Amino acid sequence: MLEKQHVISHLLREFPQFRSRWEQDSKKWRRDGGQYLDMLSFVRFVIDDLYEKGLYQQVRAAFELIELFLTDGTAEVRELAALGFLETLQTAASWKPYGSDAFGRFLRPESRDVWDKLDMVSELNLDDCGVLEGEVLIWRVVRQSLGLVAVPGGRVVN
Repeated sequence: MLEKQHVISHLLREFPQFRSRWEQDSKKWRRDGGQYLDMLSFVRFVIDDLYEKGLYQQVRAAFELIELFLTDGTAEVRELAALGFLETLQTAASWKPYGSDAFGRFLRPESRDVWDKLDMVSELNLDDCGVLEGEVLIWRVVRQSLGLVAVPGGRVVN
């Protein structure tokens, strides 16, 4: 099982050109920003440095790695791949002229399932919900799709 402390090392090993962006972002945040900020950097890298430069084989490789995180990762790693990468990618790409649908062709089976559930949540009318309520809904839907269940004491099990 892939542990969360190994996620960044996998990203840097598979994409050595990501290191400079990751180090820049880490300096900007002035300390270790945690895995979710690392994933935000990776999303920016995938969009700006790979997809927008037409490096589609590398985009595909990035999605293969995310699929590996979803299939072989611990509960924390799967959640990080789903919420830290896929949800962030959907949101960031939605501001681009090509939109988040441009990344649909790169999705693998597990990431496709999470992506579709995130799409489903985004289509709900959440106008009457606060931001926190909306985030909790997304969190619950994704966790259920990953087969994660919280048990007493705050632990997460499959």
